Amino acid sequence: MSGERVSELLERGVLRRVEPDAAAAGQLLDTARRHLGSAEQIADDETGALAIAYEAARKAISAHLRANGLRVSGSVGAHARTGEYGVAAFDDPRVADHFSAFDDVRKLRNRSQYDDLEVEGADVRFALQHARAIVDAVEADLA
Repeated sequence: MSGERVSELLERGVLRRVEPDAAAAGQLLDTARRHLGSAEQIADDETGALAIAYEAARKAISAHLRANGLRVSGSVGAHARTGEYGVAAFDDPRVADHFSAFDDVRKLRNRSQYDDLEVEGADVRFALQHARAIVDAVEADLA
């Protein structure tokens, strides 16, 4: 984890400090893991699977925030800021690309929800690949 990059997010007001909550983090991570299973089961419902895979990744990053006593500030753009935290916190080259892809998945999900983007199987596979890696990385870091 890059403490310097996370500190920059705190200084910019993207994040704020709260009491660390390991129990809440564990619950979020459990939910993220269940979401992955659900998304895999309904992969033929491309729009639904993409949305659930995205939620799995978002909740995993949120679990990491909670465990480390951090929260995203504000409400507008909070999901984008969650991804920004993931990129800052997980700068290990073995997983960094997955956290960078979170924003691409977020944009796909938004376009599918608000702009009637036709989600394809490749989009679901992309989302699931990165969501799995994010959940696994958070789980390993919090273990």
